[in-house]
Amino acid sequence: MATKNQQKLAPVVATINMKGGVGKTTITAHVLRVLYLRLKKRVLLIDFDPQFNLTQTVIPQDRYEKLKHEGRTILSVMEPKGVASLFTVASGHAQPPKVDEVTVTLKRTMTSSFVLDLVPGDFGLVKYSLIHDEQALAPIRKRFLDFISACQKEYDLICIDCNPSSSFMTLCAITAASHLLVPVRPDRYSILGLELLDEFVSGMNNLAKPPETIILLNGIPTRNYDPTVENALRSSAKFGSRTLSNYLTTTKLLEANPSYTGFATDRRVAHKAKLTNSIVRVVDELGQVLGLL
Repeated sequence: MATKNQQKLAPVVATINMKGGVGKTTITAHVLRVLYLRLKKRVLLIDFDPQFNLTQTVIPQDRYEKLKHEGRTILSVMEPKGVASLFTVASGHAQPPKVDEVTVTLKRTMTSSFVLDLVPGDFGLVKYSLIHDEQALAPIRKRFLDFISACQKEYDLICIDCNPSSSFMTLCAITAASHLLVPVRPDRYSILGLELLDEFVSGMNNLAKPPETIILLNGIPTRNYDPTVENALRSSAKFGSRTLSNYLTTTKLLEANPSYTGFATDRRVAHKAKLTNSIVRVVDELGQVLGLL
């Protein structure tokens, strides 16, 4: 328990799986949107994927272009100034920006400080997959980790939405994370992605403390469901105890829709209450696991 002179640092959750299409961005956006309000927390989302699907999900294109022009994206966290070339990075050891210089408020309660903020994504992150000079990338990693440390003092929870690869950014996210939230669909390829991630993390010998893994089943069919993969996961000696009891079922409300920008539970459509209730159950269990309750 933290003393009066020792502030408890916020958990840092990296939403990740080595398999794409398992719902990482969906869960980062829509589950955390419910969590911030239901658990009354200050929550920061960080779009750490060069495709920046999280940002495109919740921020209109015209607003994003303005934010990018102002330098309010994740790229400003990684480097002091954008570098034109995709094959070079800024040199030096400049401090990261202040937290409020790059964050964007998505949701805020009117009567309290509970808030849902975002550090928008940026396609420029792709450069870190093209550069393999560890010495050149070391200051970039330190700058990111220093920024996360600063965020932990401002928020109750930080969530990093990751890309599905073993890249430099993946290393940064795992190093910063206290927990890995791994969405898994009930198919063998998603399980393979989970196993590859576990092997990858186990091979990171420089971690002071390996992050704890939390597995969330996502996209469970509501009809004609074959639970074979789920049963194998839940009975696994390695992964069974790490898998949340609650899960998310297949629903079109969580699918990307080019005609709608925002959070699924904010839409005024049929069956929204059922979706919200299922997310609430996940949020309550996740809050306990993360020590937020």
